[in-house]
Amino acid sequence: MSVRGNGRSNLAASLGEHEVVICVGAGGVGKTTVSAALAMAIAAEHDKRVMVITVDPARRLATALGLHRMTVDPVIVPADRLRRAGVPPRDQLVAAMIDTKSTWDRLVERNAPDRRTAARILANPFYQGISGAFTGSHEFIAMETLYELHHAGEYDCLVVDTPPSRSALDFLEAPTRFSDFVGGRLLSWLARPSLFGWRAMNFAAAPFLRMADRLLGADLLEDLASFVADIQRLYGGVQKRAADVYSLLRSYRTAFTVVTTLEPAPFAEAEFFSSKLREFSMPMRALVVNRVLPPALLDEEGAAAASTMIAEPAAAEWLADALDERVARDAPRHIAEAYMVLHRLAQGHARQVSRLSRLGRAPAIQLPQASRDVSDIDSLAMLAQHLRGRGEQ
Repeated sequence: MSVRGNGRSNLAASLGEHEVVICVGAGGVGKTTVSAALAMAIAAEHDKRVMVITVDPARRLATALGLHRMTVDPVIVPADRLRRAGVPPRDQLVAAMIDTKSTWDRLVERNAPDRRTAARILANPFYQGISGAFTGSHEFIAMETLYELHHAGEYDCLVVDTPPSRSALDFLEAPTRFSDFVGGRLLSWLARPSLFGWRAMNFAAAPFLRMADRLLGADLLEDLASFVADIQRLYGGVQKRAADVYSLLRSYRTAFTVVTTLEPAPFAEAEFFSSKLREFSMPMRALVVNRVLPPALLDEEGAAAASTMIAEPAAAEWLADALDERVARDAPRHIAEAYMVLHRLAQGHARQVSRLSRLGRAPAIQLPQASRDVSDIDSLAMLAQHLRGRGEQ
């Protein structure tokens, strides 16, 4: 993660006008750190109570925010610590992790037709593994938590660090996929035997039932069928919640921010995600392109000087006179050739950023490559300053 920026755009000011800021992108692009820095910057720019939430199992967010630990209960980032780092909050910055288990429990309790059904589902051993039973489970829980927090209205701005997805569709289609899972044909087929017992199934299913009976036991199969039947009773509520979540994600309250680097795989994912956001009519407000070579390397005068150093045999003598010390004959050429390599790479980066910005139809904020990671609150604050348009050029 870099700690220098190259633009004066105040991304925090513009994104902080929204109630929900969702940072999306591939794994390994610095998304968690950008989310934390963006929340810090928004808290400094706006008189709002800001929360940053993450599902990152490495808990790197707590370290970067200067917290001893981060739990599912919201933790206030000390205002005096933020002031010392140079980004005093105008109200309050709060951090929390997503509590997957309690979110699933609340979903069941809210959508079950009655308390008895909810209690039966929660007590069923199959329920313990339900969160991993369909594609996009973590993404669905992230969206569910986001919706709950936004609906509660306790925070003015929510910054969400989303799970690193194998595909953009894992995140964008998560509510629909869970709704389809609950109402799916396989679950309907599994639920049918609970009406009459597994042994009342038709003759064509008998080979399967004999094998399942030997492997699992009839009682376990009956429990499974009963559990599936109960789960299907959640369908109406889950379907409505999916529609409500999509309504929030498409509204003016929400701002998607795509975070990427310029390596081929993350860049391709960012392009795909940008196109899908437009296809889903979801508001993409910004791009954060991380680890870009510094803009100084684009300077054409610098490139011309490097070309002169490569071609001019007397360059070593000029440098020796200027520095008043000995300079090896080939040193200027080697330095200039290295500069030209970086210059060409920087030009390629600029073309990629321009291409991605046009695709997403959103401003692209570049965070140049630096020599150290953002691993504490001070370096995170430096990144926050760049997102406010106040970083060093």
